[in-house]
Amino acid sequence: MSESEPQAAHQGAASTAAATAAPVVLSAARWFWWIAGLSLINTVLMHTGSNINFVLGLGVTAVSDAVFAGNPLVGYAIDAVALGFFYLMGVQARHGRLWAFYLGGTVYALDALVYVRFQDWMPVAFHAFVIYFIARGVMFLRRAPQAT
Repeated sequence: MSESEPQAAHQGAASTAAATAAPVVLSAARWFWWIAGLSLINTVLMHTGSNINFVLGLGVTAVSDAVFAGNPLVGYAIDAVALGFFYLMGVQARHGRLWAFYLGGTVYALDALVYVRFQDWMPVAFHAFVIYFIARGVMFLRRAPQAT
């Protein structure tokens, strides 16, 4: 092993760490937490009888809360899985893991189809807005030099 190999590995790791800490990556990763947090607030608002909701929230939690209004434990379980998924995608994305951006972004795009089905266009537009910022994090990470 030559002296340049450990140095190259160290530089690669340092550049990967720098890419992960870049504001665009951290901002993109935090969108997953916003999705989970505002979806949780939407769930609480729905179960307290409020007519207020956030357009950033998940369609799947809105549907599960409505469908399982008579059996809220099932609705809560579905909500917990969805919210936990997006929270974990945020954790993994914050560490610069591209798969988390891809998987979380894809699931969020599929969630927009719930709103398309009901022709609720404001949440669809907001889903597209959020996906744009998630994609910016992906593009930044793909351009960043990777450790070998």
